[in-house]
Amino acid sequence: MKGKYYDEIKLRPGVTQEQQKAMDFFNRHKEEQSLNTDRHERFKKATSEMFNNDFKGFDFNVGDKKFRYGVNNPTSLVDKQSDISNILGKFLGKDGEVTDHKEYHKAMYAASNVDKIASHFYEQGKADAVKDVVNSSKNISDTPRQTAGDSVFINGLKVKAISGADSSKLRIKNRKFNN
Repeated sequence: MKGKYYDEIKLRPGVTQEQQKAMDFFNRHKEEQSLNTDRHERFKKATSEMFNNDFKGFDFNVGDKKFRYGVNNPTSLVDKQSDISNILGKFLGKDGEVTDHKEYHKAMYAASNVDKIASHFYEQGKADAVKDVVNSSKNISDTPRQTAGDSVFINGLKVKAISGADSSKLRIKNRKFNN
């Protein structure tokens, strides 16, 4: 019976065009999957080599200076950063669609412009430090001055501050005192 079945299959005409297209698609997909798996394995290996025990941190260019930001546990970054969905997943919904557009684009901008952002905050910190030094050296206070009471006596003369519509006029009242 087995021989009869194979003879019958051999007698059938060749595959149709649709079947051939489907087989070609499947074969291409299988090759791409294999290639992607190889690429991912090479990426993971290079990432592990980069985050070895000799890893000192990330360098940032800030103006004409270079600063290094150290990482406490570089081996944990290997696992976290080997799969991009670990990073981008917090912006995606269950169906894989971006749900938090504002935070997603903020993260993408920050990742693309990390040196520019570090430079901005460095310059802002320098400006704030200069402002604080200038204010403290000039003894400048942000608090308003204390105003005197209604009237002040200067050498027996009573002086009173007047505000309002008549504040631009100077009034001197002379009262004769009886001795």
